Amino acid sequence: MTRRCVECVCRAALGAQWAAMSSAPALPPLASRHPVVIGALEALRAVLVLVLTVLLVALAAWFVAIAQLQPLSSVVGWAGTVLGAASGWELTIGLGLPPTLLTVGLMGVMTSALRRTRRALAANEQLVRAGVLPATRYAATVGIVTCLGAIVLVLLLAGLLVGAGTLTPLGFARFLVVVSVPVLIACLGPERRGAPAGRWAQALFDLVATKAGGEWADALESALRVLRRVGLAFATMAVLVLIIALATGWSAMSTAVAGYSRPAFAAGGLAFVQLLFLPTLLLITVSWLSGAGLHLSAAALATPFSSQAAVVPAVPVLAAVPTDTAAWGWSVLVILPLAAGVATVGRRTWAEEADWRVVVITVGLGFVCTAAAVLFASGPIGPAGLETFGVPLATAIATIGGAAGAGAAGGWGLSLLANREAADQ
Repeated sequence: MTRRCVECVCRAALGAQWAAMSSAPALPPLASRHPVVIGALEALRAVLVLVLTVLLVALAAWFVAIAQLQPLSSVVGWAGTVLGAASGWELTIGLGLPPTLLTVGLMGVMTSALRRTRRALAANEQLVRAGVLPATRYAATVGIVTCLGAIVLVLLLAGLLVGAGTLTPLGFARFLVVVSVPVLIACLGPERRGAPAGRWAQALFDLVATKAGGEWADALESALRVLRRVGLAFATMAVLVLIIALATGWSAMSTAVAGYSRPAFAAGGLAFVQLLFLPTLLLITVSWLSGAGLHLSAAALATPFSSQAAVVPAVPVLAAVPTDTAAWGWSVLVILPLAAGVATVGRRTWAEEADWRVVVITVGLGFVCTAAAVLFASGPIGPAGLETFGVPLATAIATIGGAAGAGAAGGWGLSLLANREAADQ
């Protein structure tokens, strides 16, 4: 009788345990491993994706250039060069303008790896609290640093040793941006779209609240949302202006392609190359709209309010750059501030959360983001005057960041006037 009672109690206990286990959230497959192992395995997955991708690209390039009788061993060097260029390094072959579409893809792979590491570490933390796993000091930091360090080491070896990358101040600054942006997105961003701020972001807001007050913490959170909207507004304006430039400069683009011996093949190849630099083209367009313009060569600076007739590279999209806009070019300077103002207070809820603290933080972060972005829109693309190409860095930082700040401040000021008039009525 006693044995039957014990069996019943054990069965009930086991049933409760199985019910609890079935209702518990599913844990990632790496959740029960050491933080170093979690970070290393996620880094290995990301590295495999990157290496296989660049090897396939290099192999395709080898087949295209098979008439040059290049040895098959050159594929490895070409793959390292592609990865180095995507990482932002300048190349020893005289090219220093990174293919920013590949750079965006690289940062996306790194962000995904760091996010998976973060989720696995969060699951580990739940198991530690439940007493299933032993605690590890600084587990989150150790796992993230392991994943990031392994990926960075591979990028350095592939770009600088295997590939044709070279260490320069501009390339090093770009590489820091390539590494920093995924870390910020993965560690400070939400777990998913629409979710609240993550634990580390909330810790940052709490630190700001402790040091400067709760108003500044709320302002920082609002300024980040404003900055994201301003960036989207600038990108939208750049896309629209780029489409207009391509439509109005179609004849000039056709003339540029007609100069090649086989125009049809040249058009296809140049279209693919220009696609790799699509984010660069958007940055160049924003620089032109801000008034900073762009260097087409060492002797040609194209701006909205100047005329130039120098020889430019035989690239179709560059042939579409307006060269005689002195009569009306000044009017385009209002586009970016207007877009920033609408992005700041274009809706009632946006206007309600804006104050002088939000504007100050938005202006400061706007200059920082501008400085990081324009680094990828300047660099040499060849000899004979093409060592100077792209946006003028200092001028672009001042004008683009100034346009964002002026638009945010102007929009906030107009919202204050509108609220005052409404209160008087």
